[in-house]
Amino acid sequence: MEHALEVSERSATLYLSGALSAADAFPLRRICREIPACVRTLRLDLNGVTAIDDGAMESVRAVVRYWKHSRGGSFRLSLATSHLVATVSSSDAVADRAPAHAAPTSGNAALMGVFL
Repeated sequence: MEHALEVSERSATLYLSGALSAADAFPLRRICREIPACVRTLRLDLNGVTAIDDGAMESVRAVVRYWKHSRGGSFRLSLATSHLVATVSSSDAVADRAPAHAAPTSGNAALMGVFL
């Protein structure tokens, strides 16, 4: 697994690429610990991930749990395959950007599009 980190005043995006496995949980949390304390929102971008083993999503869950417990902040998760694009968010920011005709959402939202 390779990563790149983009940090702004209040948010950070962690771009992951290559193979993601269960063993990546500790290195990912170490990367998160190095993000400045003023950052409240973490976005995990998995669009570059090319291979996922059986425990890979546990690594993602571990990072999300770590972020929520250590920062009390919010997270966003973006992933894509050739057939699916999804964004999951724990903040109200997604609801604020929703079109006027969209149904109201809670603090947890998932946006999904399927490409055939």
